[in-house]
Amino acid sequence: MQQKTDKTNPSEKILITAFECLSTRGYANVSMRNIAEEAGVALSQLTYYYKNKEKLFIEVINMMRLQYLHEIEGNLESVMGEKEKLASLVRFFKELIRDKPKLLKLFIDFIAQALWIPSFREQLDSLFTELTEIIERNLLTCTKINKRYLGYSPQTVAKLVLGALLGTSIQIILGSDRDSAFESLNLAESLLN
Repeated sequence: MQQKTDKTNPSEKILITAFECLSTRGYANVSMRNIAEEAGVALSQLTYYYKNKEKLFIEVINMMRLQYLHEIEGNLESVMGEKEKLASLVRFFKELIRDKPKLLKLFIDFIAQALWIPSFREQLDSLFTELTEIIERNLLTCTKINKRYLGYSPQTVAKLVLGALLGTSIQIILGSDRDSAFESLNLAESLLN
């Protein structure tokens, strides 16, 4: 998500700065004034483009949403076979934890905020629905998998896969021993295969 902000238009510059502030300090510790100062714009300019904190943060959620969808779909489409696709999805979560922890922390923060802010809830519900559809479309088309989970819809199985990998990733990012914690993602992969 890190991009050059000095040559972008003010709206994009504000959005990128908001993403960086939120992913570094969290929702509760970031104000519109902080974002304006770090973006090098007047607070009035920030409110001109985004009106209020909630609208700005919804745009940050959209930016995050698009990145997740693009990366996960790209990873899944780059490999063939059910085992390879599941391994690719697990690898995505490992890389997210290891290489992009700010993106995962931001996602977790927005999930927590979505419990209280209806507009965040709508955005994240949409993200979960889209991720479930991507997993269903890429992983659950094989008859072997459908037989394994007989009685459950592919959508339900896709929700389980996403929940298992995301939940395990949250445990890892909150834990103190991240390297050995990857074993739990490996176990999730072998249980789901």
